[in-house]
Amino acid sequence: MIEEPWVKNLDKALLLDPLVILHGNVRDKFCIRPERLGRLPKQLAENRYADFPVWLAIELEAKGYDLIILYDAVEEAIVLRPEMVQLFEKAASTQVPVKSTSSTSMQPSPKSPVLPSAKPASSAGNISEGNQWMVKIQQGLNPENFVLSLHDRIFRNKEISTAVVFRFTDRYLSFSDRQDAAEKRLSILLQKTAMSLPSNPNPDVLQSRLLLLFDLEGAVPQELGSQAPFAGSARIPIPSIQNREHFFRTNCDRFYSEPGQRLDVNTDSMQLNLCANLSEGLRTQDLLSLIALSHEEQLGLGKGQFRTLLDRFRYGTRENAWIKIKNETLSNATEFLRSRVKGQDPVIADVVPTLIRAKLGLTEISSEGESSKPRGVFFFVGPTGVGKTELSKAIAELIFGDENSMIRFDMSEYSEEHQQARLVGAPPGYVGFDQGGQLPNAILEQPFSVVLFDEIEKAHGRILDKFLQILDDGRLTDGMGRTVYFSEAIIIFTSNIGTSPRFRSSTSGSSASNALGTIGQSTVDQYDRLQDLSYQDLQSHFRHEVKNFFVNYLGRPEILNRIGEDNILVFNFLKDDSVKDQIIQKQISNLANYLSEKFQVTISLTPAFCEVLKQHPNGFRRNGARGVRNLLRKLVLDKVAVDIFTIGDNLKGQRLIVDYAAKRDSIGADFLFESTKVRHDWRPT
Repeated sequence: MIEEPWVKNLDKALLLDPLVILHGNVRDKFCIRPERLGRLPKQLAENRYADFPVWLAIELEAKGYDLIILYDAVEEAIVLRPEMVQLFEKAASTQVPVKSTSSTSMQPSPKSPVLPSAKPASSAGNISEGNQWMVKIQQGLNPENFVLSLHDRIFRNKEISTAVVFRFTDRYLSFSDRQDAAEKRLSILLQKTAMSLPSNPNPDVLQSRLLLLFDLEGAVPQELGSQAPFAGSARIPIPSIQNREHFFRTNCDRFYSEPGQRLDVNTDSMQLNLCANLSEGLRTQDLLSLIALSHEEQLGLGKGQFRTLLDRFRYGTRENAWIKIKNETLSNATEFLRSRVKGQDPVIADVVPTLIRAKLGLTEISSEGESSKPRGVFFFVGPTGVGKTELSKAIAELIFGDENSMIRFDMSEYSEEHQQARLVGAPPGYVGFDQGGQLPNAILEQPFSVVLFDEIEKAHGRILDKFLQILDDGRLTDGMGRTVYFSEAIIIFTSNIGTSPRFRSSTSGSSASNALGTIGQSTVDQYDRLQDLSYQDLQSHFRHEVKNFFVNYLGRPEILNRIGEDNILVFNFLKDDSVKDQIIQKQISNLANYLSEKFQVTISLTPAFCEVLKQHPNGFRRNGARGVRNLLRKLVLDKVAVDIFTIGDNLKGQRLIVDYAAKRDSIGADFLFESTKVRHDWRPT
């Protein structure tokens, strides 16, 4: 049995504080110590695991408490064993001195509720074996009456050391600023009850204690937590790696295995450790569920099986999209990506090997052979409109068969620190807490996906800290305590860092960066200078600027370390004329197909007008392929929209020819491209 630090914190709180607040993993199963099993009902002893309140009651009994009571608003009061019934009745009958106008004799407090009798009940929600376990008190003890009885009667009896465990406390006691009148009264009663218990001058003498269980620390009312000098607390964590390894070691024989192939925990310690590592984030209840699932799926703890078993548990019965990928698909990956993204062959050459490694499960070099990290991580950086987002969509279509498998987050929407609540979920006590975060919700819906974080440099630095756990452990815990897994996803960051001097530090950089001038230069000048660099110098510039952003500007080099500098892929400017021609023709084709399908009109652009699109200063040079699309919208689509709106059905079957008034050979970089030079002619098809 692994002795956890939190158990020592619990022991210390019980020793020092009348009121003990326990929060965290309080609804999980916990392993009962072997020396306690002899006094438990047979079924519970064989199972070896109990709900936390029951586990806690057993531990309190072992510490020597005479009377242990578990309470919640549904089952009300339950004592641990039948022999505690008489102690309960004795404590409940304790008389409290009150002043009387006629005499000073001892009288029961008129405010104390009349406590009902106790009797064994098999409906207590726990194991009942011959009425030797869990005795339920008759109905009539709502939370307020029960706390009154503790204050006025039960805790008054100093001869009986009593431990009271309140289950589901946050279900009938809200956070401080949201309490109604009844809850405020209950809170005051709890405080008065705890304050009525004496401090412990003698550690050898057990003092009565009041223990409140909360799911989350943020749900603990301030007057019972941080503002209460009479209260101590302990956080109950999810199982540690040592506890998980102990679980698999002691429960190995309960998992499914083929005959003669059961995992030998004495000789295969590496596989045992791997199971413990891969199951990080799982609670004991989850681990117990794995046992049942292993027999349903006929998957055990052996190599090549446990990872699949975990996937079935985390993602359900949905088929693993990585297993479905055919070798032929990845063999043709380069050609497919080049057909979608033009002019970025060096980037595609770096992307494809990573996708192949992701398919094979070779995410990283590890002695464990398995990894919980995302299948791939890319940081796409470069000028605007050169294909960063398009390549992300292409990867999603290549791997998962549909570009809608890409989940996109525009990080400019998370530029303020408080907006992280929208991304990963609000903490307990805040508006929207019960809705979860956009990112965890999306991953729960689509665990096999490309997750694109667009313009990452625009997010607040505190929000970027969330990526440390995602990139390192492949998981994220939201404000509701849910853990989501990114181990089957590809993470892509895009950025324009380096295209403007916004994040430039005062430190000297690469020779390419130094040649670009001072911080005061405009982004337009920066673009012009960058386009004159060779691709090698452009790579040096952008990689230096990304490193400068994380290390010097944000002061978070650990994020860059998780991404990996080799995963920073630099996109080049679209300079090659043949590439420009391909992009123009593709966009014209998309426009023509749309107009033909929806309005039954056709469109063609003359070579002169295509040359305008290629050389216009607001096109490729400033805004890449996106600039060409903007020009088509302004010079062509606006005209078509007006004509369709005013002429309507009379245009069906017509053909629009878009030309430029000037001769093609007179078009140059310094030529003024004014929209008045564009000529639109409708002609019968």
